[in-house]
Amino acid sequence: MLLVRFSVLIFTLLLSPILQAEVVLGATKQEADLEVGCLYPLTGPSALWGNDAVVALEMALEEVHREKDAPKLRVYVADTMGKQFRSREIATSFIHRGVDVLCGVVNSNIALEVSQLAKQHQILFLGAGHSTARLTEDQRHPWYFHLNNDASQSSDAGARYLRDVKAEMEWQTISYIGPDYEYGHQIWQTMMNSLQRHHVQYQVKDEFYSLLGETDYRLYIKALLADPPDVLVSGHWTRDLVIFLEQAARAGLLESTHFVNFDTGGGYFVLSRLGDTLPEGVVLSGRSHINWPETSANQTYINSFFERTQRFPTFIAQDAYTVIRVLDVGWRQAKPQTVSGLRNALPGLKVSLPEDPQGFQSYIDPDTHKIMQYQAIGTTQQTGGFAPATRMLGQWRAYPPLVP
Repeated sequence: MLLVRFSVLIFTLLLSPILQAEVVLGATKQEADLEVGCLYPLTGPSALWGNDAVVALEMALEEVHREKDAPKLRVYVADTMGKQFRSREIATSFIHRGVDVLCGVVNSNIALEVSQLAKQHQILFLGAGHSTARLTEDQRHPWYFHLNNDASQSSDAGARYLRDVKAEMEWQTISYIGPDYEYGHQIWQTMMNSLQRHHVQYQVKDEFYSLLGETDYRLYIKALLADPPDVLVSGHWTRDLVIFLEQAARAGLLESTHFVNFDTGGGYFVLSRLGDTLPEGVVLSGRSHINWPETSANQTYINSFFERTQRFPTFIAQDAYTVIRVLDVGWRQAKPQTVSGLRNALPGLKVSLPEDPQGFQSYIDPDTHKIMQYQAIGTTQQTGGFAPATRMLGQWRAYPPLVP
């Protein structure tokens, strides 16, 4: 009877949604030097991010495995559906299965929880996709490394941009609108800290926070139109930002204020969804761009992704691509070539990535464990060749990373 019950338990586990919704990439289990468990949404409203991550992970693995003396990597991508409880269960399952490295996570609140699991179990977690800066500040620990620009870095670049255009735009007042959860509040807090750091004089008019899942922004837009600020800083992202900009454009808000979004608003997802609805001259930025930098490395990366999918990648793709490139370079430099040696090799590690402008290499700051990269800020312009987007960014101002 005990044997029967045990068999039923195994059968049930094998059919569980968490274990069933999994993509396996790279080396076989027998030949793998490292096993990596990545957490991304593969189904549900956020499925595009996870599907982009899978494509980019596969691209990077194929590139790495063609190189001499490269580590053999086996990557598992489990479907979080963007849900916090499910993500915690997946991370725990990966840890109990004995993976060497955790990676990914799009949502900041989920990343904070997974990071605590990594700390508790002393397993390496390479954050790739989320924006919270807390994981390299008050929640910092030796097992976490952040492999994309976070909210503090994008806000700092945005503050430098506003400083540089202050005389030209003659702006004085500023308002903020963003989502009412950890990410949305952090965007505004880091922006104010950065403006102070760079000695930018300004006056705050309003702060607005929309509820999670809210899709009707007309009351906020009406209030902003009643007394428009010179600059409106946005903390919304992806679908929320698209909906807000559609409603703001119809109401005429974008002609009444200088709208800026420095974290993810300039990503291809937003540009491709808005088309001609998005006016020219809107100031946006993102973690990576389709048309910047104009280097062969970035063009090769974009073309390779497009050939596989017949669409352009979102920034989540390059975040995931970075994980494999960091593991490759880190493993080669690890002494000894163990997980412990890898972790010790990551602080200060330099790695060349498609998003790096000519003459610059991304590197991991040894103190904060966050990757240091350029942040390029541009304005929307009518552009062909990137359908369904009809606006792309141009008139670039690129800001090098500043060590905290």
